[in-house]
Amino acid sequence: MKLKKIIYLLLSVALGLILSFLIHALVEIIYLKNTDSAAVDWHSVLGKGACALPVWLQIGLLVLGIVGGYLLGRWWWRIVYIEHGGWKFKK
Repeated sequence: MKLKKIIYLLLSVALGLILSFLIHALVEIIYLKNTDSAAVDWHSVLGKGACALPVWLQIGLLVLGIVGGYLLGRWWWRIVYIEHGGWKFKK
């Protein structure tokens, strides 16, 4: 695999992770606004931090971000570099 494709996929995975963290934050904010603050169970993953969302949802969002970023990178690579032959400027 070319170095360019590896970097492209890694950056797509990073984008997927960033988006999954943003979605995690939005879901947690909405959850905390719609629940009684006394009834919230706080969870931590790997002993770090505290989150109101269940552990399965925290890990699921993380995995979804990684897998989604990888698949999105492969799809974009196919569209940009295989089907269209790279970015070509029309004169």
